[in-house]
Amino acid sequence: MSEVIGEGTRLDLPNWRMVVKVGAADTNGTLTVIEGVLPSGHPGPAPHIHDGHDECFVLLEGRMRFRVDAGYRTAAAGDTVFAGRGLAHGFANPFPESARYVVMLTPSGYEDYFAELAARIADIGQMPDPGWTAALMARYSTRAVAVVADVDTV
Repeated sequence: MSEVIGEGTRLDLPNWRMVVKVGAADTNGTLTVIEGVLPSGHPGPAPHIHDGHDECFVLLEGRMRFRVDAGYRTAAAGDTVFAGRGLAHGFANPFPESARYVVMLTPSGYEDYFAELAARIADIGQMPDPGWTAALMARYSTRAVAVVADVDTV
Protein backbone atom coordinates (compact mmCIF):
# COMPACT_ATOMS: atom_id res chain seq x y z
CA MET A 1 0.00 0.00 0.00
CA SER A 2 1.37 3.38 -0.98
CA GLU A 3 1.40 6.25 1.46
CA VAL A 4 -0.02 9.65 0.66
CA ILE A 5 2.67 11.38 -1.35
CA GLY A 6 3.42 14.70 -2.97
CA GLU A 7 2.68 18.25 -2.09
CA GLY A 8 -0.28 19.56 -0.22
CA THR A 9 -1.58 20.41 3.20
CA ARG A 10 -1.58 17.38 5.48
CA LEU A 11 -4.57 16.88 7.79
CA ASP A 12 -4.44 14.22 10.48
CA LEU A 13 -7.56 12.79 12.07
CA PRO A 14 -7.45 9.81 14.42
CA ASN A 15 -5.99 6.95 12.38
CA TRP A 16 -6.91 8.73 9.11
CA ARG A 17 -4.56 10.80 7.00
CA MET A 18 -5.49 13.26 4.25
CA VAL A 19 -3.57 15.69 2.07
CA VAL A 20 -5.35 18.60 0.41
CA LYS A 21 -3.80 18.57 -3.07
CA VAL A 22 -5.87 21.40 -4.55
CA GLY A 23 -7.95 23.80 -2.48
CA ALA A 24 -10.21 26.81 -2.76
CA ALA A 25 -7.29 29.23 -3.09
CA ASP A 26 -5.99 27.27 -6.09
CA THR A 27 -9.30 27.09 -7.97
CA ASN A 28 -11.07 30.32 -7.07
CA GLY A 29 -13.44 28.27 -4.94
CA THR A 30 -14.59 25.83 -7.60
CA LEU A 31 -12.86 22.54 -6.71
CA THR A 32 -11.01 20.76 -3.91
CA VAL A 33 -8.98 17.59 -4.40
CA ILE A 34 -7.99 15.53 -1.36
CA GLU A 35 -5.94 12.33 -1.27
CA GLY A 36 -6.53 10.09 1.72
CA VAL A 37 -5.58 6.80 3.32
CA LEU A 38 -8.25 5.02 5.35
CA PRO A 39 -6.71 2.14 7.32
CA SER A 40 -8.13 -1.33 7.68
CA GLY A 41 -11.05 -1.47 10.11
CA HIS A 42 -11.66 2.30 10.13
CA PRO A 43 -15.38 3.08 10.63
CA GLY A 44 -15.16 6.31 8.60
CA PRO A 45 -17.42 9.27 9.28
CA ALA A 46 -20.95 8.90 10.60
CA PRO A 47 -23.55 9.04 7.81
CA HIS A 48 -24.27 12.60 6.77
CA ILE A 49 -25.66 14.91 4.09
CA HIS A 50 -23.87 17.84 2.48
CA ASP A 51 -26.19 20.59 1.32
CA GLY A 52 -23.39 22.75 -0.05
CA HIS A 53 -21.19 20.51 -2.20
CA ASP A 54 -20.88 17.30 -4.21
CA GLU A 55 -18.23 14.62 -3.63
CA CYS A 56 -16.71 12.21 -6.12
CA PHE A 57 -14.43 9.45 -4.77
CA VAL A 58 -11.94 7.49 -6.89
CA LEU A 59 -10.41 4.43 -5.22
CA LEU A 60 -6.71 4.14 -6.00
CA GLU A 61 -5.83 1.13 -3.85
CA GLY A 62 -7.73 -1.28 -1.62
CA ARG A 63 -11.46 -1.34 -1.04
CA MET A 64 -14.01 0.77 0.82
CA ARG A 65 -17.66 0.25 1.71
CA PHE A 66 -19.86 3.18 0.69
CA ARG A 67 -23.38 4.15 1.60
CA VAL A 68 -25.05 6.47 -0.90
CA ASP A 69 -28.70 7.27 -0.20
CA ALA A 70 -30.22 4.06 1.20
CA GLY A 71 -27.92 1.62 -0.61
CA TYR A 72 -24.48 0.19 0.06
CA ARG A 73 -21.74 -0.91 -2.28
CA THR A 74 -18.14 -2.01 -2.13
CA ALA A 75 -15.76 -0.01 -4.27
CA ALA A 76 -12.35 -1.37 -5.28
CA ALA A 77 -9.30 0.21 -6.88
CA GLY A 78 -10.35 1.93 -10.08
CA ASP A 79 -14.00 2.43 -9.02
CA THR A 80 -15.71 5.81 -8.71
CA VAL A 81 -18.46 6.70 -6.25
CA PHE A 82 -20.46 9.94 -6.53
CA ALA A 83 -22.32 11.42 -3.57
CA GLY A 84 -24.22 14.47 -4.71
CA ARG A 85 -25.42 17.20 -2.40
CA GLY A 86 -28.56 16.27 -0.56
CA LEU A 87 -27.79 12.52 -0.61
CA ALA A 88 -27.11 10.69 2.63
CA HIS A 89 -23.74 9.00 2.44
CA GLY A 90 -20.84 7.62 4.40
CA PHE A 91 -17.97 5.22 4.00
CA ALA A 92 -15.81 2.81 5.97
CA ASN A 93 -13.00 0.34 5.49
CA PRO A 94 -14.03 -3.03 6.95
CA PHE A 95 -11.41 -4.82 4.84
CA PRO A 96 -8.02 -6.23 5.88
CA GLU A 97 -6.00 -3.78 3.78
CA SER A 98 -5.76 0.03 3.86
CA ALA A 99 -7.53 2.00 1.15
CA ARG A 100 -6.11 4.98 -0.71
CA TYR A 101 -8.49 7.32 -2.50
CA VAL A 102 -8.88 10.73 -4.07
CA VAL A 103 -12.03 12.74 -3.43
CA MET A 104 -13.02 15.78 -5.48
CA LEU A 105 -15.41 18.29 -3.90
CA THR A 106 -17.23 21.00 -5.78
CA PRO A 107 -17.49 23.79 -4.96
CA SER A 108 -14.48 23.91 -2.70
CA GLY A 109 -14.24 25.03 0.91
CA TYR A 110 -15.00 21.82 2.80
CA GLU A 111 -11.29 21.26 3.30
CA ASP A 112 -11.63 23.98 5.95
CA TYR A 113 -14.00 21.69 7.88
CA PHE A 114 -11.30 19.01 8.03
CA ALA A 115 -8.67 21.60 9.00
CA GLU A 116 -10.82 22.90 11.88
CA LEU A 117 -11.56 19.37 13.06
CA ALA A 118 -7.89 18.36 12.89
CA ALA A 119 -6.86 21.51 14.82
CA ARG A 120 -9.43 20.82 17.54
CA ILE A 121 -8.26 17.21 17.87
CA ALA A 122 -4.66 18.42 18.14
CA ASP A 123 -5.70 20.92 20.85
CA ILE A 124 -7.65 18.51 23.04
CA GLY A 125 -5.92 15.21 22.18
CA GLN A 126 -9.10 13.35 21.20
CA MET A 127 -12.22 13.57 19.07
CA PRO A 128 -14.39 16.54 20.12
CA ASP A 129 -17.71 15.98 21.85
CA PRO A 130 -20.73 15.40 19.61
CA GLY A 131 -22.19 18.87 20.26
CA TRP A 132 -19.02 20.63 19.10
CA THR A 133 -18.85 18.39 16.03
CA ALA A 134 -22.53 18.98 15.16
CA ALA A 135 -22.00 22.75 15.35
CA LEU A 136 -18.93 22.49 13.09
CA MET A 137 -20.86 20.37 10.61
CA ALA A 138 -23.72 22.90 10.56
CA ARG A 139 -21.30 25.74 9.75
CA TYR A 140 -20.29 23.73 6.67
CA SER A 141 -23.86 22.90 5.56
CA THR A 142 -23.56 19.29 6.70
CA ARG A 143 -25.93 17.33 8.92
CA ALA A 144 -25.87 13.89 10.44
CA VAL A 145 -28.45 11.34 9.36
CA ALA A 146 -29.71 8.07 10.78
CA VAL A 147 -27.72 4.92 10.24
CA VAL A 148 -29.27 2.57 7.69
CA ALA A 149 -28.44 -1.11 8.13
CA ASP A 150 -26.02 -2.52 5.59
CA VAL A 151 -27.85 -5.69 4.63
CA ASP A 152 -25.47 -6.61 1.82
CA THR A 153 -22.38 -8.63 2.46
CA VAL A 154 -19.06 -6.88 2.07
